[in-house]
Amino acid sequence: MAGNNKRKRRKRPATKHYRINTATVIAIVILAYFIARVAMTISKPKISTYEVTAQRINDTISTKALALRSEHVVNIDQAGYVIYYVADKERVGVNSNVYAIDSTGSVNSQLSAEEDSIAISDDDYIDLKNQITDYKNAYKDSEYSTIYDFKYSLDNNIMEIMNDSIIKKINKLTSEGIISDSLLKKKASETGVVSYCYDGMENLTVDNVSPDSFNHTDTSMTQIRSSDIYDANTPVYRLVNSEEWQLVMELTKDQYDKIKKEEFLSVKFLKDDLTVERACEFFERGGGYFVSLSFNKYMERYMDDRYLDVEIIIDSVKGLKIPNSSVLTEELYSIPMKYSTMADEAVSGVTFNKIVKDDNGYYETVAFAPTICYVDNKHDLYYVSSVDVSAGDQIIYTPSDTKDKDDEEDNKIKNGDGEIYTISKKKEFKGVFLINKGFTQFIVINSLYEADDFCIAEDNNLYGISQYDHIILNHSSIGEGQNIY
Repeated sequence: MAGNNKRKRRKRPATKHYRINTATVIAIVILAYFIARVAMTISKPKISTYEVTAQRINDTISTKALALRSEHVVNIDQAGYVIYYVADKERVGVNSNVYAIDSTGSVNSQLSAEEDSIAISDDDYIDLKNQITDYKNAYKDSEYSTIYDFKYSLDNNIMEIMNDSIIKKINKLTSEGIISDSLLKKKASETGVVSYCYDGMENLTVDNVSPDSFNHTDTSMTQIRSSDIYDANTPVYRLVNSEEWQLVMELTKDQYDKIKKEEFLSVKFLKDDLTVERACEFFERGGGYFVSLSFNKYMERYMDDRYLDVEIIIDSVKGLKIPNSSVLTEELYSIPMKYSTMADEAVSGVTFNKIVKDDNGYYETVAFAPTICYVDNKHDLYYVSSVDVSAGDQIIYTPSDTKDKDDEEDNKIKNGDGEIYTISKKKEFKGVFLINKGFTQFIVINSLYEADDFCIAEDNNLYGISQYDHIILNHSSIGEGQNIY
């Protein structure tokens, strides 16, 4: 029995051989590629770019200006009601009727007894509506003081409408014999432009301007015309009798020192954005610093303004706006222009003959065209990046009669072949990283104006920056010659 108890052996399972097919290999490769790309994207520094734009910058001084004119206030010589024959800002000649006095009040009483109210024509209504709409559209909280000018202008227009209506009534009642022409008419004693507002500073001239003259800049003009009775010896109108006038501006000591050598100044009137250039005169008085400009135009435009907000335009710069975060400094190698081998730089670029050693130990020349970062025409130098050349590199200047050689053997350097220049001199320049070609390329900029956040660089430079170029916005995490795309 014991002999029949045979132990059965377990068969080992056959070893399985896994076969990797082509599809699996491709899938693994693609997966590895995507993992690598994701890892590179995550680890790659974020790069922001900026498109270069053109911009004009005005360096200005904002200040208050004092308008001085040849003007005087005319007072009424006796009490009474006043009827005006001349519109505001209308020019009058000598002996022209300006106003009339109803000293007894009889004409005013007769007009008041009339049932007809003051008629406002459609044109008058449209003018008033447009004036209100224009002010509403142009209103700014920062220019709240303009409401006084608006009020004066609106009052003036209403008074014009009332006065025209009164004159028509007087003419009608006089022709009908209802009232007699008992008005005392007053004529202008000289030629000029009539204004119906004043401020008491009509006698101020450039010769007596002082710092105190600018302590009342919030003073507004007083409206003269009224429907009430006028007292004797009170203002009845203001007459400006010359087109010539002056603008005086108060400056700080620093502003005065900055521009006191200028012969002409450009001034922008902020009220209506008019910019004019005039000869200027600087003077000091009473511890203040001033500049004055003389005009023979625009008197009527500003005749009801004593103080004007202006900007003195010191300098106007037009160029390319560059963020300061894009600007960096790099050292560039200089190469004398005479070592270049191409004449047409703008089309073909600039090439040089560089001396190199071949596999057999012979020295030969190889043409290469480095990127020109800056051109110094004064000293006849090209400046190139260290990406293209290194200190110790040698280039050779070959006379023109030996430059054209077809035999490759003729490129071997022989004694007396030409003048050799060893690259070594470096100079620091300010510039940006250009990325138009998909990699960073250092380009020199010539700054014309600098602000806190940006600068204005020179345009139209053969090897410089141009409008619509794309540059690196922040260069701190990137170097020259680095691929971007």
